[in-house]
Amino acid sequence: MRSVFSRFLLCSFVTFAVMLSVPAGLSAADPAPQTDDSGWILPDTKTAGTGWHVRLKDARAEAAKHGKPILILFTGPDWSSASKKFESSILRSKEYTSLIRPAVVGLYIQHFVKTDAPEEQVSTNQSLRKSLSVPAIYPCTVILASDGKKVLGTIPGVPDKKEYLQQISKLAGIKLSE
Repeated sequence: MRSVFSRFLLCSFVTFAVMLSVPAGLSAADPAPQTDDSGWILPDTKTAGTGWHVRLKDARAEAAKHGKPILILFTGPDWSSASKKFESSILRSKEYTSLIRPAVVGLYIQHFVKTDAPEEQVSTNQSLRKSLSVPAIYPCTVILASDGKKVLGTIPGVPDKKEYLQQISKLAGIKLSE
């Protein structure tokens, strides 16, 4: 009897020690998120694709330089199943990557729940959401004019892919087909 109890205690201790060594919100199998030079967490390129900015000032600079509208994606990649579905079904689609992505400057704004993120990134993202009156529906897309200030439209939630692409093309002035 004592042997069974001793094994139980040992297993419990090992399990507890492993749980303490893994950051909140991550499992032992989850890789650490990629960060930029200042520690801001970058989008996961496997789900969101590449070429996203994480700071409005950087997106505004590129938009002004190239005369492109800014597509801001407010997302909850570490907790929102709707955000995960959106990224896999729309952001990774051929139509989005070949027609929409090249015509806009992308700004990826993450609302973290399970991931420890730099306080500056969290507060900056919350302030941007409030300043643009973005509803607390994730994901949510906001299109800004190339000046980076005028809101052209907002698309909350996950419409079907065809509807989303049509809404984005209308708001951003993108021609989808000849």
